[in-house]
Amino acid sequence: MQKNRFKKFAFLAFSVFSFHFSLYAQSHISTQSHSGTVTNVAYLEGADNSVFSAGNDGFLIKWTEDGMGEHYQISDLPIKMIARSPNGNEIAVYETDGASLNRVSVWNWKTLTRRFAFRFTDSLTSLAYSAKGTYIICGTASVSGAFFLNAQTGSIVRNKLKENTGVVNFIQTSDSENSVIMYSPKGTLLYYNLKSGEQKAKFSTEYDLNQFCLFNNRVFAAGTRGNNLYVIQAVTGNTLGTFTVNKPVLIGSNKSADLYYIVNENRQFKVYRVANDRNKAVSQPEVMRTFSGLKTGEQIVCATLAGEEIYAGTNLGNLYQFDYAQAERVDVQQSLTDKMYDKIYDVAAVGEDFYFLTPNSVFKSSYDNGVVDKKASNSGYTNLIPYGENIILWSKDSKKAVVLLELTNGRMTQLFAPDGTVQVLKLYGDKLIDIEGNSSVNMFDIPAAKKTQLYQGTSIQDAILYTENDLYVAKSSGSSPNVPLIYVNVKTQETVPLSLKGNVAYSLTYDYAKTNSEIYGITIYTDATSKKLTTSVFAYKPQTKTSRNLLSIVDEDSEAFTALSNNILYTNIGKTQVRSYNISTHRDFLYRRSASMPIKTVKNQTRMVVLNRDGSISWYNPTLNTVLADWYLTTDGNWFEF
Repeated sequence: MQKNRFKKFAFLAFSVFSFHFSLYAQSHISTQSHSGTVTNVAYLEGADNSVFSAGNDGFLIKWTEDGMGEHYQISDLPIKMIARSPNGNEIAVYETDGASLNRVSVWNWKTLTRRFAFRFTDSLTSLAYSAKGTYIICGTASVSGAFFLNAQTGSIVRNKLKENTGVVNFIQTSDSENSVIMYSPKGTLLYYNLKSGEQKAKFSTEYDLNQFCLFNNRVFAAGTRGNNLYVIQAVTGNTLGTFTVNKPVLIGSNKSADLYYIVNENRQFKVYRVANDRNKAVSQPEVMRTFSGLKTGEQIVCATLAGEEIYAGTNLGNLYQFDYAQAERVDVQQSLTDKMYDKIYDVAAVGEDFYFLTPNSVFKSSYDNGVVDKKASNSGYTNLIPYGENIILWSKDSKKAVVLLELTNGRMTQLFAPDGTVQVLKLYGDKLIDIEGNSSVNMFDIPAAKKTQLYQGTSIQDAILYTENDLYVAKSSGSSPNVPLIYVNVKTQETVPLSLKGNVAYSLTYDYAKTNSEIYGITIYTDATSKKLTTSVFAYKPQTKTSRNLLSIVDEDSEAFTALSNNILYTNIGKTQVRSYNISTHRDFLYRRSASMPIKTVKNQTRMVVLNRDGSISWYNPTLNTVLADWYLTTDGNWFEF
């Protein structure tokens, strides 16, 4: 049995710095890498010499000159583009699910608060602040092309240009904001007068260029197509040089006279320079630096110039910092980031103890002693459910067998092998309800070791066994019957559509130990007045067949949870914070959040644990909104406390 005590986080600077933040949020400072690809890095000349990185994990990280990163998760979606405001405090972010959800939000980094958000019907092709910060200019994959948002209010500035730009994937204003240059993949450079809205000039140039950028005070431009790098005279559109380059990562800056790019070469990367002069001549690319030290399969995917240095992000979530002064030697480059923490997949309360599931183990721990008491090894499971004094292990989106883990001896016994991928698994007494492939609801009787199909349909999201014969199924209203909630009589197989408005319902819960408990869940619907998507926590009373909304937000939150404990309903509707709703008094209580977004809450009589999206946990006294501590499990099996 392995036991480890927790360690206090050693950086005093964090505890001082965190007092400047909002009452309801805090960041954490470390060198932890992004989880997944770094999508963007951004530097603001003259601000504070810091660099922001963004990733598919929804995190923004502010990197300072001392090599430390201030982490804060702003989205559960991938962040694809970021742009820094000239005021130095705000950052615009484009987050998307790659389909219908395309949102630009603006965040004040000092207070860690979202100032506003704007949803687009089309995906974005570019994102930029105007030079003085008056506008946020968004290029879209639509005929309309560029949209100008008021950077203070987030509202669209109508008729800023007298014509639609069409699709453009690069936008930059002059320092005075009197004019703007745009690049269209059709092969044109467009110049507009922002005072009159008139087009000033239009030049033909290379078509379908990616990574388009300006350098040398906007005199030159560059872009890639296939394995070719093109250098262009920005004021005429003429091509000045074409070079064969294998998948370069371009680094252009108005402050730099030259263009730089990075090429990945089998665990190495090279920095090249394309020099030029104002006589419109460009030189052949020359190697400036060669670095080794990349991990197997790791590649530089984005980069920015930051004064005399380059910051580069990789597909494995790391960030590298290096200068670009020419050197003949090959340098071993260490990343700013590293994998400091192990991810906690799930948490459960068994009596007065809390159990945690990581990629490698199941262990017991508590806030009061900080001991890591390993109970068993984990062989690929992602979720756990308390069952008496034992644990049930299962894996979401998998056909992996569901097993019972006996905590006294670490023995695992298979309960059943699912026929389809398990989406949801819930325990009611001695019966497991599982949803497989979003098409069938099944019951597994643990003592009898018998599995029975209770309902078959389409677009099933969730289900609860209300009594031995009464099953309630949450689903998409787009499938028959066209309602988000239905009742199924387990004995007779009678199916009854229920009166609940919504496009979809999910995350059902109720008090299994209470007679005539209401059923609680979440539904998403289009508001009749505003015509906007609204997410609501609802209560449904089976005895009267009536429903009511308890909490609502004007937004789509398809992954929110509900959890019921002692007449208190917990939810993370709105994604950013856990809130509790007292069923009797109707009091809505908001808990302060940590650096990462909450995805689950579990409690006993004295403590509440919130599992965060990055795999950390936050401890609370359930009656107070402040975080007692944020804990991260290190890769060597110790707690780090922030």
